Parts: sequence; C-alpha cells; structure tokens
Amino acid sequence: MNLSCNNGEWASAFFDSATAAEEAAAEAEHTLPRYADHTYHDFSTYIKDGGRIEKHKKSDRNFPARLHAILSDEQYSHIIAWMPHGRAWKVLNKKLLVDEALPKFFGQSKFASFTRQLSGWGFKRLHQTGPDFGCYYHECFLRGHPRLTVLMRRISPGRGKATPNMHSEPDFYSIAKQFPLHATGEKPVFLPKSEGRRKGKVKSSPTAKESAASQVTSFDPLPVSSHNDLEPLAVMTSAPHSVNQFHVSN
Repeated sequence: MNLSCNNGEWASAFFDSATAAEEAAAEAEHTLPRYADHTYHDFSTYIKDGGRIEKHKKSDRNFPARLHAILSDEQYSHIIAWMPHGRAWKVLNKKLLVDEALPKFFGQSKFASFTRQLSGWGFKRLHQTGPDFGCYYHECFLRGHPRLTVLMRRISPGRGKATPNMHSEPDFYSIAKQFPLHATGEKPVFLPKSEGRRKGKVKSSPTAKESAASQVTSFDPLPVSSHNDLEPLAVMTSAPHSVNQFHVSN
C-alpha cells in the first residue's frame, strides 16, 4: 500500500517536473535573441534585365525615396554619404544631419525617429570592424538606382531591430569587384518642395485636406496601420536570374 502510494507520488512529481522543463524550454526558445539576417541579393541589374517596377501613389515620397534624394545631393556629402562601393552609406555628421537635412527632406529633426524609420524599412547596420563599420544598407537601396526604392516595403512590427551578427555581414568590397554598380542616369524620385519651385514646378495652394495629409506623411510615421491605403505591390513572385544571392555562413 505504502509502495503504491510512493509510486504514485513519484509519478506525479516526475510528470510535474517534465511539464516544468518543457515550459522552461519553450520560454527559453521564445526569449532567444533574434540575430540579423544578412542574406544579400544583388539588384543592380534588376531593372535592366526586365524586373518590374510598379509605382504606388506614395512611392515617390516615402522614407526610402527621401533618403535616397539626400544621398544623391552632393551638397550633403559632408553630412551623409555613400561608401565607395555604393551599396551602403554612413552618417558623417549627426548634428548637421539633424539641423540641415532632416527638416528639409522629412519635416522633422529628431535623430531617434530617423533611426526608427531605418529599422522599420528594413535597413541593417554593419558592426564588423572595417571601413563600413556603422554603415547602413538595404539590398534595394543602391547608389544611382533610386527607382529600386519602389520595391522596398515596411517590415512587420517588432521585426525591425535584431541582435548584431557580425560574422554573417556581407563584404561589399568583394561583391563590388564581381558586380560593380554602373551609372544609370536616373534622377531621384523625390524632390523637395523648394527644389520644385526652383525648377518652375509651382503648385497651387493646397487645400486643408491636402495640407493635413502632407503633415501626416511628411516623415512617413512608423505604424503600419497608417498605411492601409497603400496599393499592394505585386512584384518578384520569383527572383529573376540576374539577382545574385550572397550569404556568409557563420
């Protein structure tokens, strides 16, 4: 009788312990760090080789388009600039970026908001020691290829920032030797209002509704819910052969 009771107590303790262990394992798996995925595709010949570019109504003034316009303007090259290979860029002077570039192109001057947008649009930061340390990149964000920004989309909430994964970061200098970027002659798809007036593109005074919309989208706020009116972009159902994939294993 006592033996049966002891066996029952032992069995109960065993199963309780197993359940606790499973719950602990599940919790540990849930809290494991999410490392940055640096798998990289070369889009430098995507348009040339027939890749589809379908604009939507905000593609010429969203965050990537505005950022590409800054980097394409030489008057800001002492503030923010492309790296020699043209596949990543770096902030050279944070104070001047906040004081001069952000207000003109984004209508705001908060660096923290700027970096949140970078994460929200899928830009990744490079942490490996070398000339590209501290740079940002996106495979559809290339020097001289502003139209590729149309392919960029916001990532799911909570998926923007990840633990650095230095050992898997792409070596853009090696990639550039095999797939150098060539000048396309493309002009930035976004033009600041002052530039539009200078070139004679004077628009009539906006209505109250247009002014309100401009205020909402001037910095392209991060919440995805504010972009429900964007038209879906059905491109790249299968990657074209010209897009080359690079991935450095740990």
